[in-house]
Amino acid sequence: MEKAELDIQIQIIPVAPSLAHTTAVDVDSISPDSDLPPMDGGFHALAYLASSWLVELLTWSYPFSYGVFLEHYKTHVFPDAPSSVLALVGSMSTGIIYLTSWLILPLIARYPTLKKPMMSMGVVFCVGGLMGAAFANQPWQLVLTQGVIYALGGSFLYFPVMTYLFEWFSERKGLANGIIFSGTGVGGVVVPLIVEVLLRKYGHRVTLLSLAIAFAVLIIPAFPYIKSRHPQSASRTAAPPAIDISFVKSSAFWILFFANLAQGLPTYIPALYLPTFAADLGLDAAAGSATLSMLNGASVPGLIFLGWLSDHYDLRISMLVSTLGSALAVFLLWGLSTNLPVLLIFAFVYGAIGPSWSALWPRFITSIIGDDPRMSSLVLTVFIGGRGVGNVASGPVSTALMCRWALTDKTPFGYGLNGYGPLILFTGSMLLLSTAGVTYRSFQRVAGVVAV
Repeated sequence: MEKAELDIQIQIIPVAPSLAHTTAVDVDSISPDSDLPPMDGGFHALAYLASSWLVELLTWSYPFSYGVFLEHYKTHVFPDAPSSVLALVGSMSTGIIYLTSWLILPLIARYPTLKKPMMSMGVVFCVGGLMGAAFANQPWQLVLTQGVIYALGGSFLYFPVMTYLFEWFSERKGLANGIIFSGTGVGGVVVPLIVEVLLRKYGHRVTLLSLAIAFAVLIIPAFPYIKSRHPQSASRTAAPPAIDISFVKSSAFWILFFANLAQGLPTYIPALYLPTFAADLGLDAAAGSATLSMLNGASVPGLIFLGWLSDHYDLRISMLVSTLGSALAVFLLWGLSTNLPVLLIFAFVYGAIGPSWSALWPRFITSIIGDDPRMSSLVLTVFIGGRGVGNVASGPVSTALMCRWALTDKTPFGYGLNGYGPLILFTGSMLLLSTAGVTYRSFQRVAGVVAV
């Protein structure tokens, strides 16, 4: 790829690890001004960087640790509750954050003065959702509190924070993106281990209250440093230019959209079920938490690698590495696992190339609309929302698939363990289906778009 093309690509990269995130680009704010705090360095830029990294860690690592909660809820709190309801909590807590990007980003682009109040409301919702879950005595109350309320709070907090990124970083925005998004991977490693210890020693009520207090104590001091570099942009209320949605007429867009949807549906399932799968293998709770931490941690180098690969080689290579590689990992490692070492290898391989699909979203955008920084935010929001649809659906779909089948109790491998066989086959098959996205290039008809 030519350097000029790469530079444009880096300007619009807004992708997170775990799972997937976005930023709204304010084109007017990119021009440096000597009267303003410096970009790419200085106290204010670095303070924003550290503060947004913390927001990333807290917002996403709590939902990504739900697999540990799921095992505890099923065995200690609500043993008679339908598994579908308990699994729905986890899928809602991530899926709603993805889905609400369709509403929140256009709203704060039109009314930027809402950013700070929305962030404050987000903290209240997140803390309130966790506290409410601590006192839940019915499974549906967990769905409402730890699922819906927390996710709404995460949306209100996360997306406004990320819109400031392009005001503080220009030449080093790629590095800044990588540092911020590493928060999800770091939190995904550390938080499940903390949650597992707290649940084992103190139970779910103390654990949830402790997480709520930690969220507030850590996030509130960061608020003064999450701000606009341009004071005038905070008061700008003029309507943005009309949005061109002609990209929906592109066949390449629909191929990539449905590939993204197919990949998003199963991608969260391993993270949701690894702790319970480990328990059903006869492993202790610490082993289950270790597999989840391994999966989350592997996404950090995975995102960097896939992003680099897509910048330097044909995009279809990166797509196949993510989709075909993760499908094979599910079929051959998860499906054939019988012990902790194999399960840890699966968690690492899958974590590195499965969830890291989101690193390819910026290249999808340039393949559809070319290099248009303003439109890139809109198209990216569509892909993030598609991932959200898959995340929300993964809860009820996965529980419906947890059932006995022909190999149950007839093989020592994962395929025969309880009802995991159909779930493993579905996860791998959907990932395999998403490889069809590589055909997008045959349908590229956007003028001025370089095939990538």
